[in-house]
Amino acid sequence: MIGSALVLLASLAIPVHAQVAARTVSDVFQRGEEAVWIFEADGARIGHHASRYLGRDELAGQDAHHFQGRCRVLTDARSGIEMLSLADLWTDDHGHPVRFVQQILVGEAYSRVDLEVAGKESRARIVQGPSQREVQLDIDPKAYLLANNYVSHIEILLALAPEGVDLQAQLFSGNALQKLAYRVEAKGTFEDDVAGSPRRGFVYEDSLGERLRMSDGRLLDVTVAAQKLVIRRTTERVEPFTIQAPEAQKRAVTFESEDVRIRRGDIEIAGTITKKKGSEGRLPAIFFVSGSGPQDRDGMSSGIDLGTREILDHLTTRGFLVLRVDDRGAGESSPLPTDASFLDLVADAETCLEFLAKRADVDSQRIVLIGHSEGGQTAPILATRHPKIAAVVLMAAPGRPILDVILDQNRLGLEASGLDAEAVELKLKSVRAFLTRLASDEAIDPALLDAEERAALPSRAWIRSHAQQDPIATIAKVRCPVLVLQGGKDFQVSPEHDARALEKALVEAQNPDHELRVFADLDHLFKKTPGEKSELGDYWKVRPVDAEFLSVLATWLEKRVMSAVR
Repeated sequence: MIGSALVLLASLAIPVHAQVAARTVSDVFQRGEEAVWIFEADGARIGHHASRYLGRDELAGQDAHHFQGRCRVLTDARSGIEMLSLADLWTDDHGHPVRFVQQILVGEAYSRVDLEVAGKESRARIVQGPSQREVQLDIDPKAYLLANNYVSHIEILLALAPEGVDLQAQLFSGNALQKLAYRVEAKGTFEDDVAGSPRRGFVYEDSLGERLRMSDGRLLDVTVAAQKLVIRRTTERVEPFTIQAPEAQKRAVTFESEDVRIRRGDIEIAGTITKKKGSEGRLPAIFFVSGSGPQDRDGMSSGIDLGTREILDHLTTRGFLVLRVDDRGAGESSPLPTDASFLDLVADAETCLEFLAKRADVDSQRIVLIGHSEGGQTAPILATRHPKIAAVVLMAAPGRPILDVILDQNRLGLEASGLDAEAVELKLKSVRAFLTRLASDEAIDPALLDAEERAALPSRAWIRSHAQQDPIATIAKVRCPVLVLQGGKDFQVSPEHDARALEKALVEAQNPDHELRVFADLDHLFKKTPGEKSELGDYWKVRPVDAEFLSVLATWLEKRVMSAVR
């Protein structure tokens, strides 16, 4: 269950729709002007962001304002993994983006986006590891752009707006390529003194609860209380750095591909169908259901390569027709509302399954569901609703209620932070009580919560609907062949408490064909760990999906599906 890979300012990397700016860029910014912000988490410095206004440029025959930024932030303290980012943003006079180019290096994971904004003709060229795609987009010309951790982009929005008033806008995320409504509420004024220099300005809170302070049209600081994160402006200068793009990895394409659009009401899910070249007739098919957190069709999530592409490419070369999709909130699919429930995600997956079953080149009697992590809870639900499903594969799937899994993950995190056993248990007791409230029908007053709890409220629908599911009861109803796959070094779900619990349920339910395979040296992504145990920092290291795992998966499916009567 991979969440947002870059936790820092994930909430600020969210889209917004804006009122007309009161001033222009030329009114507010001076050529050569520089700014630096320091990132502090729980009082410790973890990085910085620097920005410079380079003045006017001619861009494709259009007069544009050029902002250049760089960001260096520690993303995982235990492993020392840093996010390095370089970005160039060109805007019109009112701060609306014309072009955005960003490179990001997290550990060994490299990505690049080149975004051209032209209303319904907008497009983005994306490089993520060996994956290279061009995405057609529809970006509101009045939107503002924001990239993850780039508070300088917030400064542009607020500096151009009238001072001390509420603001409604639309932002477009240069990282997620998604939009979302955004509100900023004026909360009054402030006065303070820094090194003998008095300052006055305005205090704001945005729709996600972050506190921002502006003075003389400049962003002084941002406080993200839920993450114990403060980003403050400083007069110090920071060293520049460069990002060396790795040599382009070659992706051997030995199959046909077809981009598809799948609709459910106003929701659109974008994806790709792949099959071996020269394939004819109705083929056995696979639909892959991803884990939690928006992922694109290649399994990229916030710069992390989850390995999905390798798995599905391998199965395609073995003769399966494969449907892979961008989750809502990623790639070319529709945005995902903050209050989306687990059942909303199940409905998305079911729509994709029904789309697949209706294709003329698919044998509807030989469709396989592969679910990874949270997707491993979705796949059995779909199999109970669609008895013609030929087989189900569960990769690192939960075998316990979601609250138990979350508590276990919290325990590991708290223990890794160095807290003693008594402090860990005390914190877990508090977390357990709050999760229980979230999963209930109890009315919760946000004003009575601390910042960390308040930040979890938008996910209440997801937690509540998840808590109503019983993965053991569900898997017991599945009658088709089931393969349970688990990494022995997985720290997100447990081989003992999850995989073996699923196996036990299948035995007790007398499922006629099921198998459990535990790969001792593999992690949650079915990749070998570089150390004795798996750590979060490993996810940002370039590692292939394990060859033995791929062979076991493909061979098991071939025996049960390829040879089935058409």
